[in-house]
Amino acid sequence: MSVSPPDERERLLPWNDDIDPSAEEDDGIGTQSHPQYWKQSVAAVKGFRSHPSTPILFCTFLLFFLISFSRHIIEVPIIRLFELAACHEYYSRLQGAIGHGRGPDGRLCNVPDVQNELSTLTGWKFGLDAIPGLLLAIYYGSVAGKYGRKPVLLLFSTGMLLSLGWIVLVCWLDGRVPIRLIWLSSLFTCIGGGQRVAKAMLFTIVSDAVDASHRTRYLSFLSSIPHITTLIAPPLSAIFMRISIWLPFEVAIGALTLTYLLILAMPESSKLPPLQQDETITTSSHFSPSHQPLLSPQSSSSSSKSIPENPLNPSTWATEILTLLSHPSLRFTLTIFFSTRIALISKAFVYQHASESFGWEMSNTTFLRVSQALGASLVTIFALPLLSHPSPSIRQSRLFDLAVLRASLLVAAIGFAVLWQARASWMLVLALFICGLSEAIQPATQGLATSFVPRGLNARLFTTVAVVETVGKLAGGPAHSALFKIGRTEGRGSLGVNFAASSAVFGALFLLAAVVRLKR
Repeated sequence: MSVSPPDERERLLPWNDDIDPSAEEDDGIGTQSHPQYWKQSVAAVKGFRSHPSTPILFCTFLLFFLISFSRHIIEVPIIRLFELAACHEYYSRLQGAIGHGRGPDGRLCNVPDVQNELSTLTGWKFGLDAIPGLLLAIYYGSVAGKYGRKPVLLLFSTGMLLSLGWIVLVCWLDGRVPIRLIWLSSLFTCIGGGQRVAKAMLFTIVSDAVDASHRTRYLSFLSSIPHITTLIAPPLSAIFMRISIWLPFEVAIGALTLTYLLILAMPESSKLPPLQQDETITTSSHFSPSHQPLLSPQSSSSSSKSIPENPLNPSTWATEILTLLSHPSLRFTLTIFFSTRIALISKAFVYQHASESFGWEMSNTTFLRVSQALGASLVTIFALPLLSHPSPSIRQSRLFDLAVLRASLLVAAIGFAVLWQARASWMLVLALFICGLSEAIQPATQGLATSFVPRGLNARLFTTVAVVETVGKLAGGPAHSALFKIGRTEGRGSLGVNFAASSAVFGALFLLAAVVRLKR
């Protein structure tokens, strides 16, 4: 006699006759593995949604567009501002002030002392920007679980506006204050937690609004938005920089200001009832014990005694992280998130590499991003969504995500190897296009990770991912800055050792993913 596959509701919920469906809702994220949370989940079964929430998805996608656009429109101008400020300080020490306005010519700035200072400014800025997310991501995840996702996003917009305003102020003073004061801009991102926390909230919202069988597709669409803005923002940035170095910053501030209106207008995803598809998708009856859901009935019951009822209590954060780390498959996905974040930091040095080693004007290096964005858009907008179809089983969805992950890691290793060995401008363009083709790493890993947790734990998962990624960013910024200095001498640029290191990291991750198996 054949055994029918267990209902997904049974897989995700600690179903038993003792649960009282009439229990009051407890929306605190810290108590989601508490029996009271599961009572609420069972009670919600009677109020399914049959379709994703279109208004929330539309607002989320548009909000991510504005955030990404404001970041990419200043990506090269901010490096140019740092370079001008470092160059001004260098020549001021040598022969007095060289004037204000447009600042020194780019060729005067291509000297080792200035470029080394620029590498230090950029590398440590990346590292310091990671600290607020590292320290506060879990806290803001708890806030999002208790009060909703929107308040966290509003705080993020405030922090980013203050941070950007501080950078503009320090650079506008043009040598009257030390340029390294720009590092203090990272303090303002404590308000809202910075880019990592905002991104975690947006991916949480999509996971709230979309059922498991469609989730990877929508996560891929969301992941494509930064690449779309990369296609739009760099050409505009190059044009704006020719008019004024400050114009891209004015546009970025305007875009961030618009996010306030959008956040206030969008519905709150944490108040949505569950989707029917999340409760009916089936899985294999021979599912491996090592790949069971994150919380079982026993663990839910036993952990309820030790989890504080206040979701903002620091001991709750530690419990949340330990709960995630106890799952073998989630440890694998968190390893991918951490290591890829370290490796991808080296892309921030591509523009400086093109300027000092190939003689590109800094304003022209914005077009290098277009090459990468074309490859990334091809994968995240067309290839992955077309290949990703709703699956009748969780296992098949996981196998698809794992296959995409393996292929993307291999492509990334090849792309960074080509970038390291680039001896001509066209090789830089080709290398970045290949790197863009690997951008399916993120949605594939996210889809794999979310398949191991109940829907109610999405915020916990994504804020933990934010912490892991910010640790990687914190380690990767100074490390790549030091590697990028190797080989730089008078009249010769960097050897690009940091790109070789990124290729090695992706190669090691590919080998790790190649030996991972989803047991039947």
